Amino acid sequence: MYSSYTAAVYARLWELARRRKVSLDGALTWAFTFVEQPWFAGYRQLATNGVDLPVLNVFRLFARLGSEQVQATSSAEVPLTRIVSDGVRSAPDIGVLATRTLADGRLDILLWHYRDDDVPGPAADIQLLLRGVAPGLKFQARAWRIDRHDADSFTEWKALGTPAHPSAQQVTRLQQASRLVAHSIPLGSPRQDGSLELQTRLPLQGVELIEVRPIR
Repeated sequence: MYSSYTAAVYARLWELARRRKVSLDGALTWAFTFVEQPWFAGYRQLATNGVDLPVLNVFRLFARLGSEQVQATSSAEVPLTRIVSDGVRSAPDIGVLATRTLADGRLDILLWHYRDDDVPGPAADIQLLLRGVAPGLKFQARAWRIDRHDADSFTEWKALGTPAHPSAQQVTRLQQASRLVAHSIPLGSPRQDGSLELQTRLPLQGVELIEVRPIR
C-alpha cells in the first residue's frame, strides 16, 4: 500500500502547489535505517536488511519521468478536495501523471490504483487515449509495474513463510522479487486525428509507468 500511496501523494503535491501558487522544485522523502530490526518491520524505510521495498521502486519510476509535465486526466481519479476532507475510502483513486521529453519524443505515463483500506478489490481496466500524436509515426511502448506480484519483495517474503532469519537462498529470492522488470505493451498506429490508444489492467494498490517512444 505504501508504494501506491506514495505515487498518489506525490502527484497531488504538484496540484496543491499550483492551487497555492507555490513554486515546487522537487520533493523529499524521509527514510530511516533501522539497525538489527526484524525483516519488514516499521515504516519510513526504503529497504529491509538490504532488500529493496516496493516503495523504493516507486521512486525509481519517478526518476524515469521527464522534466516537462503534460496535461493528463482520469475519469476515475478522486478529486483533491475530497481526498483532503475524506481520504480515499468510498471508491479507489485511479490517477495519472504524464511527462514528455522533447529530446527523444518520449512520453511517460504514471498510473496508480490506490485505496486507504487494505482490502481485496477488482483490478482496473484502463484505456488510455493519447492526443496530439503526429500521424504516420510509429511508436513502441513498454511498462514497469509494482503490485503484489511484481517488484514486491514483501509478497515474496510472505510466500516463503515470513522467515525471521532468511537463508542465503531465500535472500536471493527476495532480491530477485524486488526488481523492476520492463514488459512490452501492444500498441497500434496513430489515427488520422492524431490520437493513439493503449490498454492496461492495473491491480488494486498497483503502480505502473508506461513509456511510449517513437521508432525512428
